[in-house]
Amino acid sequence: MKKTIKINLSGIIFHVDDDAYEKLNAYLDKIHRHFRDTEEGSEIISDIELRMAELFQSKLSDYKQVITLEDVNEVIESMGEPEDFTDEEEKSGSSAGKTTGKKLYRDPDNSILGGVAGGIGAYLNIDPVWIRLIFVLLILAYGFTAVVYILLWIFVPRAWTYSQKLEMKGEKITISNIEKNVRKEYDEVKGNFRRFQRSDQYRNMTGALNEMFHVLGRILKIAFKVLVILIGVGLILAGIAAIFSMLGVTFFEFPFNEVFDMDEVPFYLLLKSIFSQTALTLMAISLILLISIPILLIIYAGVKLVTNFRANDKAIVLTAIVIWIAALLYLPGNIMWQFRNLGARSYHLEEQVLEVPGRGNLMVDINKSDAPEYYINNFPFERDERSIQGADREGNLYLLPSVDIQKSDDQHYRISIKKISRGQTFENAAQHAEKINYSWEMKDSAIALASHFRIPEDDQYRLQQIELLIKVPEGKKITISEEAEDYLDYIRNDQHMSSSRMGGKTWRMNEDELFLIEN
Repeated sequence: MKKTIKINLSGIIFHVDDDAYEKLNAYLDKIHRHFRDTEEGSEIISDIELRMAELFQSKLSDYKQVITLEDVNEVIESMGEPEDFTDEEEKSGSSAGKTTGKKLYRDPDNSILGGVAGGIGAYLNIDPVWIRLIFVLLILAYGFTAVVYILLWIFVPRAWTYSQKLEMKGEKITISNIEKNVRKEYDEVKGNFRRFQRSDQYRNMTGALNEMFHVLGRILKIAFKVLVILIGVGLILAGIAAIFSMLGVTFFEFPFNEVFDMDEVPFYLLLKSIFSQTALTLMAISLILLISIPILLIIYAGVKLVTNFRANDKAIVLTAIVIWIAALLYLPGNIMWQFRNLGARSYHLEEQVLEVPGRGNLMVDINKSDAPEYYINNFPFERDERSIQGADREGNLYLLPSVDIQKSDDQHYRISIKKISRGQTFENAAQHAEKINYSWEMKDSAIALASHFRIPEDDQYRLQQIELLIKVPEGKKITISEEAEDYLDYIRNDQHMSSSRMGGKTWRMNEDELFLIEN
């Protein structure tokens, strides 16, 4: 079993036997030593390696994936040894190598459009001028010939390498011929360039180009400075406009426009009710930093562009970024920390006997005198009847109670007021529940329930609720006003009627539900 070595030859990967690798490596070393000191040596070496890679590829197949010593010897014999070719040997035709036959390419060195005519001329050994003349005559006579020319341009490969140029002319692809073609092309280009450098046209052109580039450079420099200044002024104006917008929203939109709008609850009152004053202040500072730091950096960049102001930019920007990130982390963290105040739920229960004269018919009505001055419009809370409905000028929040009707355990009408709240602890939640202010009034046989209950300004919003339970003795009556039906929870009745339709009717309490007696 032989050891194989992976090599990269002209960008192509080959697997080579170890003895073949030694022979190939020695051969390439000789080529590199031979051409490394010449001006065009790198091009010659590159083209030789490319030709060798092509020959090696032709020796591989699905059943053979490794280059052997025999393959390397054949390629070396085809290319020839560097020391074998001299001017005399080439003149006598003794150089090694073999003719591969002509191959059609597009000639880039003799082209007007795509080199098609030049390539066909080299293949047929005819002057390309005649090929071009034939194409022109055929195109004039038969227009589709232009399509043929375009197809040839697309599908006939271009002779990029010197090996391909030798194939195009039918010459032997040997080290000698590759070197000869590279040197010939290199000398022609260098000679033409030197003759051009000595001409008056070259001197005049270079002088004009130098002057043109000098003027163009000055124009571009001035234009660049003007552009930088305009960008700087734009950044400054954008930053100032953003600051004024932020100040306008902060100091005009909330405190003035909304406070005196009798249809809406000021947003800052809701925030003030949910968060403590310290937390609200720190949140406001964090929010201002989050918005203002990018704006100030934009203004600072504009000032730098306009005035070339010198400062320790790295320290300033790094400090601003650190403060901005701290504010970004604090704001949601503080909000989450404040929500811990809603972790526990407790309630405070009050119950009182209602004295109803006569045979007993309690009238339930709603007193709307204790209602908010500002109602919520277009706000997320407005669809939830158990949430904030509005506020007054002192900042007290107003919510709706819920009313339920059940059978009393004795022969007395009773009202039970369950005040519910949340807090950080159960004790804290109970304290918030006790602070809920709710009023009702009993006059003769009618009870007037307040349409809203109030959360004092010095307390905080903790999802407070009030559940009113009116207990009716069995066999006694209760009349519900139409205004009260909007506050009713689902109440069992013999009509299977929804609570929103129970108003304006008189009901009698049976053993397990209300019975309609007057409509």
